[in-house]
Amino acid sequence: MGKNIPEELVEKVRNWLGEDGINFFKNCLEKEGKIAPVLVIGGMPHPVHFREGMKVRNFMRFSGLCNNWTDHDFDNNWITVVEKTLNLP
Repeated sequence: MGKNIPEELVEKVRNWLGEDGINFFKNCLEKEGKIAPVLVIGGMPHPVHFREGMKVRNFMRFSGLCNNWTDHDFDNNWITVVEKTLNLP
């Protein structure tokens, strides 16, 4: 079950991602059909969930807005947070 994701968290993550981060995840979604694909870069797998996703989860952990979340909550909700950042004006 998803956590209640405060709008303040979405805004903080969006600002932290910046234009480059937003474009990276938009590109993943447009080209691969999901936020956390396994990309192949130079013949090597690049698991977005473990790389960029971990950076997002760690940022969320220290944001002060997810203090009661478990590790499973972060794993299960970080993609939703990123998706919401892509829909902000």
